[in-house]
Amino acid sequence: MRCFILVGLLFLELSVASAQVKFGIDNLVDTKFAILRGKRVVLVSHAAARSYRNKTTLEEFLTASNVSLVRLLTPEHGFHGVVVAGKHVLDDTVNGIVAKSLYGALRRPTADLLKGADVVVVDMQDIGVRSYTYMSTMIEVMDACAEYGLACMILDRPNPLGGVVVDGNVLNREVMSFIGRLPIPYIHGMTLGEIATMANDLQWLSLKNITAGKRCSLTVVRCKRWTRDLIWEDLRRPWFPTSPNIPSVAAIRGYALTGLIGELGACSIGMGTTSPFQYLGIPGLIPDSSFVRDMQASGVAVAVCTYAPQHGKYSGEVCTGYYLQPSRTWMPYTAAIHALWYVRGLNPSAFHDSIEATSHGKMFIKATGMTSILTELNRYSSKARLLELSRDGISEFIELRKKYLLYE
Repeated sequence: MRCFILVGLLFLELSVASAQVKFGIDNLVDTKFAILRGKRVVLVSHAAARSYRNKTTLEEFLTASNVSLVRLLTPEHGFHGVVVAGKHVLDDTVNGIVAKSLYGALRRPTADLLKGADVVVVDMQDIGVRSYTYMSTMIEVMDACAEYGLACMILDRPNPLGGVVVDGNVLNREVMSFIGRLPIPYIHGMTLGEIATMANDLQWLSLKNITAGKRCSLTVVRCKRWTRDLIWEDLRRPWFPTSPNIPSVAAIRGYALTGLIGELGACSIGMGTTSPFQYLGIPGLIPDSSFVRDMQASGVAVAVCTYAPQHGKYSGEVCTGYYLQPSRTWMPYTAAIHALWYVRGLNPSAFHDSIEATSHGKMFIKATGMTSILTELNRYSSKARLLELSRDGISEFIELRKKYLLYE
């Protein structure tokens, strides 16, 4: 009997192993980098991009005997993901390889940075939110490849929020920026490989019309066995921080909800706590049951709490507020609109006629992808109007993206 149990357990373990979701880098490792044999590579990556062996993609390339690594390019937060948001990243050396920054004096690779390469390989772990800049870095790299006639390869990774939920207005091109590089919803439900395929086909690469009408030679190394209904926890893979305030998948979900609110600086969203982006509060707040109901209707569980940020908004002060716990199926941007309306009532002095010209206002407009949401918040006229604006272009985008989805 014990023998049958052991055999059964072994079979179960083998079944789990065989069903393991493989990322793009995993498929390169499994095939001994055959697709890149003899190629000289410029790698765009960071330490959060790991193989199933928990090695960085850089480490995997350095141990591949049939590939020549020319140099490393790094995105916002630097290779190790420790540089704070918005701060320029300096050039560095990582594992003996020159690491040139694409978040400093340059955002787009120059001819010199790509010199000596046959192909540019991009492998970054994204978080599935439009305002996170790794997508923008990828597009800038693709644009440079189109201009200089280099092949570009994307090593795909799952969207940690899954591939089902799409929420938030499509970005208006007139407010396009590095935190809003493409005309897609705030929560797009796509992988970087899918976005790259869409942007390349629709000729969205150029921001300044340097290569308008051009496409790069693009290859996407797909994930295996990832399906759109899978979120990060389903993958049974550790999460490596992608930036200082994204130490966990819970922080990603928080960012998807409270990141917009943080741009306005009107309340604490948990910066300076062990749960960044997962709080909403101010000193002396009186809990509101209608806000709790709105959050719950958007798929977010809310617990009233007290906390004390150690830096950021209200640093060193005791805040009363809410701890936000999104469910598996939730609408982050819709919940953010409810929260913004609530915050407008809590702190009306943060909203004024000239806010659009302030640094907070400008960043908020770039993040939301339109000016109208801030205008309506200033007027404090109708939450229904805000919710209507937040759905602008979603239906058309969902139809448009069907052609570019690489996974069921």
